[in-house]
Amino acid sequence: MKLRNIVNQLQQLGVKVELIGLGEVDIQNVSSLNNSCATKISFFKDKKYLSYLEETSAGAVILAPTYQTFCHHTSMLVVEDPYYVYALVAQLLNPLQNTDQKHPDASIDDTAQLAKSVGVMAQAVIQSGVIIKEGTLIGAGAIIEKGVTIGKDCRILSNVVISHDCILGDNVTVEAGAVIGGDGFGWANHEGVWVKIPQLGRVIIGDDVSIGNNVCIDRGAIEDTIIENNCIIDNMVHIAHNVKIGQGSAIAGQTGFAGSTTLGKNCTVAGQVGFSGHITIADNTHFLAKAGATHSISKSGVYSGFPAIPVSEWQKNSVRARNLDKMAKQIKALQKQIDELVEQY
Repeated sequence: MKLRNIVNQLQQLGVKVELIGLGEVDIQNVSSLNNSCATKISFFKDKKYLSYLEETSAGAVILAPTYQTFCHHTSMLVVEDPYYVYALVAQLLNPLQNTDQKHPDASIDDTAQLAKSVGVMAQAVIQSGVIIKEGTLIGAGAIIEKGVTIGKDCRILSNVVISHDCILGDNVTVEAGAVIGGDGFGWANHEGVWVKIPQLGRVIIGDDVSIGNNVCIDRGAIEDTIIENNCIIDNMVHIAHNVKIGQGSAIAGQTGFAGSTTLGKNCTVAGQVGFSGHITIADNTHFLAKAGATHSISKSGVYSGFPAIPVSEWQKNSVRARNLDKMAKQIKALQKQIDELVEQY
């Protein structure tokens, strides 16, 4: 694609971009700054990589106005947010593959309602009463159980299971191996015997949600489990029954939510964070890796540690913890001095 055409498409998306250099450069794909060539476009946003910017062989670089004087011998797209624009350019150069074909090896119930533009890959199973809207792709081996509704332009990839009566909005991606709407961990103990509690709720997922590989989102016990609009969920996350994830939140891999947790809007959760059940987290709250949220948090901010506390407190405690051995030796020496003084008197 010609660089000038890339600029035109960005402008159609509302991006303010200034082209400096040759608009006729042919750009085939994206690349890193230090491993590029004349047919690739890269981006720059971190000044610690200035040497890469100065020496890059890329055909074009996306960067902020502050750094354009450091870019030599290549065309530039000057923008306010280079990483965002890089994401858009990568999408333009790598469009999603889609199809409206229904593979003959797929099993589609006669009562299912599939828009004409829905694609269904080999060995997929679509059960009774399913509704799938325009532009959606159902991957190979996926199972869409009875009564499920899936919106427009979704991508349900290989071996995904969406259990009965769940609802997905528009532009939802569910990566391979994820299970949406499996039974929550509901059991009653009677005289040492575990008795299964049927899980009667659903999973409801909003628009523009991305769900990673092997994610498990459990259906509600009675009420629904809810993922609001514009959430991104990384691989191998577990979301238990009746959890609510607020709009715009981002959750990294191996995080776990126990039942009936409510995560506020626009929260970020780093890897391996754990949430105990029946707690509520304020909007705009952020957790560092391996934090443990054992109680409700009503004040937004950054939290870390187990149990999770404000990061400034956690950093102080971490420094003190590293000095415990030194402090123990000092206390032992002081105690010895005290004992010697006591003996003298």
